[in-house]
Amino acid sequence: MNKYDVIVLLGTQPDPKSFEFPEQIYQCIDKTAELFKEGYTPYITTSGDQALTFSNMGIRQPFKEAEKLAELLIAKGVPKDKILLETDSQDTISNLYYLKTQIFIPRKMKKILFVVAEFRILRLKFLCKRILGDSYQIGYEPIPSKGGPSYNEPHTFKIQSKFLEPMKDGEHEWLADKFYSADMYKYWARRDRQKYAKPNK
Repeated sequence: MNKYDVIVLLGTQPDPKSFEFPEQIYQCIDKTAELFKEGYTPYITTSGDQALTFSNMGIRQPFKEAEKLAELLIAKGVPKDKILLETDSQDTISNLYYLKTQIFIPRKMKKILFVVAEFRILRLKFLCKRILGDSYQIGYEPIPSKGGPSYNEPHTFKIQSKFLEPMKDGEHEWLADKFYSADMYKYWARRDRQKYAKPNK
């Protein structure tokens, strides 16, 4: 059995009407709880404030994603004191930055397992290499699932790759003053306003 210092459960954008997560998140929760109970890790960390798209549109979720994920894990029998919360992030880049600075570094956690929808893994591996660097041992537990309407992985990968070009692998400090005002975030804000603009009657 490979053991890890922590299992990471990343938030994702819920439905803007019901604020229910997509099905793959509930599958990730089930798998994370199962692995915890089997002794793969002493801790789980949940990550996320709310979706960046919602912030761009002036929408406030009725919960922080990390807190809701923790509630759902507790309902599956995971002890509350074994769940670490990261509640500042709004996209995958900030997920990893805040996880690294708030949890991994302070707690000296180096062996990390992400339980994540399969279609997100390619981009997540790239971002982990760029933001976490080479000193971490990272595993990925894929959850078979399809991308939903809020995902465009190839386009997001392209935009995030370009944004991170000036940064050296593992030098997360470069990101510290970039949330959420850098040009990439201004691009996402313009795109979201155009995408979700109400048509003129």
